[in-house]
Amino acid sequence: MKSLSFACLLVFNMVATIAAELPAQDPTPESIARRQFNQVFVKVIMPVTARTPKQDGPVVESWVAEQLKQLGESEYFAVTNWVPVCDGLLADDIVDNRVWGGSLGKASFCPVGGDIPERNNGRVLVSVGGWSPGAGYEARVTLADEPGTRTVEPVLYHTPSGEKRQVQGEKPMAYVAVLIAPPPQQGVTSHSDDE
Repeated sequence: MKSLSFACLLVFNMVATIAAELPAQDPTPESIARRQFNQVFVKVIMPVTARTPKQDGPVVESWVAEQLKQLGESEYFAVTNWVPVCDGLLADDIVDNRVWGGSLGKASFCPVGGDIPERNNGRVLVSVGGWSPGAGYEARVTLADEPGTRTVEPVLYHTPSGEKRQVQGEKPMAYVAVLIAPPPQQGVTSHSDDE
């Protein structure tokens, strides 16, 4: 048994030595393109309701507050900071697009995830969905893929055909603020808590 362990250790050391001496590969066109993509950040905002009473949370920026006011929302609070949404279109990208775990005091929701299903002709499609099991609640918006572009979108029920539905007189389940930022600088992480 000892000789088998010794043989495995010897083979591992030889492979490690050979691998360490190999020249580094040049970046692939896909990895270069990924560094050039603008970053997408989202923040989840909850309206104050009987189910979701006012709670302390991250700051709600003035531009988000102004857009919420235009949407008719007067009381709200943030449940997340700015969360990056990775671009799952790239085959070698490691994607963890969990935006929010869904826990909110006594109220609980299904986990919320983000996605960038499309970048095309200078536009980016951002989707943030979850909140309810299998029910199709989502904030879905197409924006100019330019740094500084931003919006606030209500979370609405989407039918299987993609049609948005909101019950007359009912508040949206939540809102999602979306912000497009410049591509990450090489060697700098894309996670940010305050934008």
